[in-house]
Parts: sequence; structure tokens; C-alpha cells
Amino acid sequence: MKAFRFLKDKWFYISLAIMVLLVVGGLMLTFKWLDRFTRHGQELVVPDMVGMNYDDAVEHYQDSYTFVLIDSIYVKDFPDGAVYQQNPAPGSKVKQGRNLYILRTTIAPEIVPMPNLRNLSLRQAMVTLNTVGLKVDKLEFIEYFARNAVVEQKLKDEVIEPKTDVVKGSAITLVVGLGRGDKNTNVPDLVGVNIAEVKNSLNNASLNIGTEVFVDTDDDEFLFVSKMDPDYTTDKMVPLGSLVNVWYKSSKNFDFDWYRREKLRRDSIVEVMRLKRFKQDTIDYVIDSFNYILKHRSFSFDSLSRIEDMQMRYQKSDDFDILELDNSDYFDYDYKIDTTYFYDE
Repeated sequence: MKAFRFLKDKWFYISLAIMVLLVVGGLMLTFKWLDRFTRHGQELVVPDMVGMNYDDAVEHYQDSYTFVLIDSIYVKDFPDGAVYQQNPAPGSKVKQGRNLYILRTTIAPEIVPMPNLRNLSLRQAMVTLNTVGLKVDKLEFIEYFARNAVVEQKLKDEVIEPKTDVVKGSAITLVVGLGRGDKNTNVPDLVGVNIAEVKNSLNNASLNIGTEVFVDTDDDEFLFVSKMDPDYTTDKMVPLGSLVNVWYKSSKNFDFDWYRREKLRRDSIVEVMRLKRFKQDTIDYVIDSFNYILKHRSFSFDSLSRIEDMQMRYQKSDDFDILELDNSDYFDYDYKIDTTYFYDE
């Protein structure tokens, strides 16, 4: 077997050993180089840089990250030239040298041209302001033949002409006409409305926000109106431009969902009564009775308060048969009202 004679040659085995060592050594060197190149197992936790001066952040962390500035924006009440957003987010684990994308605030505010609101309706003016990034400060009403028509526009109590440059987000005072007829307006029902929608709801009703009382301290998304002054009733009328004071509670302490269900129950009963053509004074009586309950219930998450609260229900009254409605799908109370119960303080 001459073909396998090399197996008896010691130089074959020496050469084979050298080749194996070279291959293994080459693989080891390759993996070691890859570990160094990819920094395998070496991760950095991204710090929270939001609010930190951008230049300071670059100087402090430039050895760990590659900063990429994607845009600059103006943010009111936020430090100038500071990091506003970052990606990856704080707490993320990344490799050293990873790109860190930054959105920072500008030193100069964003400027927009003042639109011409004169002769627009109040509702149109509010939409126009919102479109260009401005907002309503307050409403001032003056004698003018067209009700709710914008007569003048002001910034910080000074008349501002159209196309004048203003800082985006500025609050504009609208001077509005009282009209020739009735100069009163209905008060909207704000209880259960989120804080972000309150001012707009009042302005739409030709009213102004008054004192805002924060019963609870929480993020805006959890704050809703729990009380208002003047109170809402179907016939409540106030002069145009009047102030409405509101109290805010957190939805963590006040059951606004239950409150809204009670309001829906009230509205459903009233709708049935109107379909059955009840007298208006009877409908108003039922609405006022419901509103009394809604005002005086605690709507607390506390179990003891709930037990006491549930006792405030409609009660039977032999002398008030007119409220015997047969549509029980709308509400589960007894359908007669004890007038003494509601109106005796």
C-alpha cells in the first residue's frame, strides 16, 4: 500500500500539527479581534440628558456616544439650548460609540404671522388661532350689532395688526360684539370635563375661565372638573363674557365614569319624557332633581362613602304619578320623586 506510506513518515504528523495550530491560532485571533471590534459584552446604560445643556452633554459624554442633532425647536418654559428628546431613551443599553439622536430647544422662539380675525365669528376665530399655533387668552365684549363677531384682536392689551410676527403659542384677547338682542348665554355643564378642554368649552359658550382651584395635585390627564360656579342648570343664563370658576379633582379620587353614567341616565329620562310630551316644568323638575343628586353625591372610591351615597335614590311619592314612565331600559330607579327630600336642606 504505497499510497498510505506517508502515514509512517514522522514529518507528516509534524506538518499536520503545525497546520492545526495555525488554524486554531487563526480562529482565536479572529474571535478576539471581533470581540474588540464589536465590544461584545461591553454595554453602556444611556443616561437621562433631557433638560441638560446640549453642549455640556456632548462634552461630558462624547467619549461614549456619537451625538447626532436631528432638529431644534422652541419650547416655552424649557431651558434654552437644552436636550428636549433623546433616542435611545434613558436607561437603554447600547454599545459604546452608538449614535445618540438629539432634539434640542432653540434659543429663539418660533415666530408665526398674526392672522386677520376681524369680522370672523368667535368660533371661526378660535379655529383660525389654533391652526397657526396661537390660543385665546380671554374674551372682551363690547357694544356691536353682530353678536359673537370679532371686532378687534389684542396681544397683551395692545391691538395687534394682521401679519405682525408673534411668538407661537401666544395668547390673544378677542374683542367680540354683544349683538342687538339678548346679551346672555347658557352656562355649559363642565363637570366631568378634562382640564385641557375646559377653557375652550367656555370660550365656545362666549364665557371666560375664572378662578381654577386644584383640589388634587396630579398630571393634567387625570384632572377633571368636579365643581363649577355658577352651577349648571338648564335655565342658567349669565351675561356674555362672564367668569366661570372651576374646581379640579383627580380621577384617581373621584369616580368621573360613574358621574357621567348618572348624567347619561338623566339625559335618557328627559329624552323619554320629551317623546311622551310631558310638560316643560315637569321635565325641568326632573332635571333639577338629578342635578341636585349629582351635586351632592360624593362619588368617592371609599366603600363606606359608596354605601351612603347609594342611598340617595329616587323615592316613591303618591302625589306625583306623572313620573310613572314605563321604559325601564333607561334607568333602574323608582320613578317617583319625593320633593321634600330634594329641596329640604
